[in-house]
Amino acid sequence: MSLFTVSSLESGYGGQHIVKDVSLRVERGEIVGLIGPNGAGKSTLLNTIAGLLRPRSGSVTLNDRDITGIDPEKTLASGLAYVPQVGNVFPTLTVSETLQVCYLRHDYPAALQEVLGLFPRLGERMRTGAGLLSGGERQMLAIARALINRPFDLLMMDEPSAALSVDNVRAIFDRISRIRESGISVLLVEQNATKALCICDRAYVMESGHIAIEDTGAALLGSDVVRQRYLGVQG
Repeated sequence: MSLFTVSSLESGYGGQHIVKDVSLRVERGEIVGLIGPNGAGKSTLLNTIAGLLRPRSGSVTLNDRDITGIDPEKTLASGLAYVPQVGNVFPTLTVSETLQVCYLRHDYPAALQEVLGLFPRLGERMRTGAGLLSGGERQMLAIARALINRPFDLLMMDEPSAALSVDNVRAIFDRISRIRESGISVLLVEQNATKALCICDRAYVMESGHIAIEDTGAALLGSDVVRQRYLGVQG
């Protein structure tokens, strides 16, 4: 049985039908990518899984438990953490305050040291307001505020490398690989498809609200169709 399964999920906003009969799975220890053009429905899918948007039909299971349409406040207790693309930090709080206010478990000092071990730069910025951080530092904080509540089983991330410098993109993808090594599976929506496919065990290509292609990350990287249509590589 897969760790995480989405079956025939459909959702949208108002009269817009955006996610159309989407099915996917994530196994334990996997990084699974979700790539595709802007407007394909990738973020809508993650918001539906996380309970921020009610599904119209279909189901979502995690650890054999039905979490379809879950209350967003109960996702972490169900084993799911979500790092959205926008609104993922509190700009008026310092790094220290952000991590403290987001911590929901026990033994905060040990949890703090664990996330600072993954993101040592945040340890140098603890008294800095989140709104004053660089783009890379903000993304590190967004991921850290989710990770500080480990253990959980699945981390969903929406465009973690968006608008970052080359060095910060490299750092974020390195941390994603290390998160998987720590025992957390990852479902990754990423516009930088080439970088994503390099670290993904498997990936899905989403187009016009549905899954168009599924394969290993390596196979998708080597596919002429995928390279030309989704990675911008000619020949």
